[in-house]
Amino acid sequence: MEEDIYYIRLFDIYKGLLTDKQRELFSSHYNFDLSLSEIAESEGVTRQSIYDAVTKVKQKLSEYETALKILEKNEKLISLAEQSDKVTAKRIYDILG
Repeated sequence: MEEDIYYIRLFDIYKGLLTDKQRELFSSHYNFDLSLSEIAESEGVTRQSIYDAVTKVKQKLSEYETALKILEKNEKLISLAEQSDKVTAKRIYDILG
């Protein structure tokens, strides 16, 4: 479950770098909680092909985070905000959007 949350957070950051199909499949599985079989049936393909596609998306998301480290930087900023005074914390949260 914790791993799923990690990939959902990465998806929120990097989804713009994925293809429309990759976004659709990942979102169907993780955001709409559809099983791989349900997605495969609606797409007219095998469950294995959906599994492979979702696995590839997760790999891409990990590669993007390894290269860009946006999630890591956001977590550091949030940690800093939690340790700082209220004015600074509000500014940090405003920057993070």
